[in-house]
Amino acid sequence: VRTGAYTIIGTAATVKVRGGQTLKSISRSYLGEGMECYVEAFNGGIKEVTAGQTIKIPQLQLKKKKK
Repeated sequence: VRTGAYTIIGTAATVKVRGGQTLKSISRSYLGEGMECYVEAFNGGIKEVTAGQTIKIPQLQLKKKKK
């Protein structure tokens, strides 16, 4: 996520998807609203998840402001 406000610096957690969960709901509970793009990018560009699938939650760091 090149133009985002955060840099991915590692893996914060590994999550096994339960029935009824979506990528948006998982990313919202771990990272906050509107952060699913980081989870998509960190997991190879996935758009959909299925029950039983394991996904990684990225650890994020705020980018420094350019002067």
